[in-house]
Amino acid sequence: MGTTRKVVQRDRLRDQIYQLLREDLYEGNFPAGSRLVEVELAERYGVSRTPVREALFQLAREGLVVRTDRGYSLMTDTPRDFLQRMEVRLLLDPPLAEHAARYGSDEQIDTLTQAYEKMKKAAEMSKFTPFVAAAHQFRTTLLEMSHNTALTRVCAVLEDQFLLVRNEHYKDAANRAISVHRDGLLLEAIRARDVKGAGRAAKEYVEMLIETHAEAAQRAPARRKKAKAAA
Repeated sequence: MGTTRKVVQRDRLRDQIYQLLREDLYEGNFPAGSRLVEVELAERYGVSRTPVREALFQLAREGLVVRTDRGYSLMTDTPRDFLQRMEVRLLLDPPLAEHAARYGSDEQIDTLTQAYEKMKKAAEMSKFTPFVAAAHQFRTTLLEMSHNTALTRVCAVLEDQFLLVRNEHYKDAANRAISVHRDGLLLEAIRARDVKGAGRAAKEYVEMLIETHAEAAQRAPARRKKAKAAA
């Protein structure tokens, strides 16, 4: 028998850059609509352009960035785009919250609580980046708590699609305060193992977001028409 050969698993450079890019996106370090220039990103991460290009290609396949004639850029959502995403969340968030309340472990509830406390503290101190990071941890933990693989995967895809607009949404201190209040109600229901209460808290939050953004979506065509007439 020949000599046994052992495989040593190492993260490829492309995968490392991919992960760094995702973390920067989660933390709101790139504003929506901004161009992602290979040369600048290569300098930022201290690598050549090749792994950056490969990582951007993967992110484009996942819908997190858009490929254009000039390279890659981050998506920008219109008010209508936002509403469409929220309509899907209205279908998914209540059962997700109910699953978390029913199946989440005590350890996961503790992790969810810690993420919430970080959100609350960051909001009180008007710290945008720590708030965004904590909000992402809260949401990620909530997904894991469902213990339903299919539901988690679908919600995770939507979460990625919602990422950039969510970060823009959180730049407003009032929106951060609303999130702290609403996620606090959700956490309270989950900690009490109140399955229906958790679903209701999630549903009411999404409904509130839809209601507050519906008017903006209705005004957008009128603003575009007015601007076109002025030009």
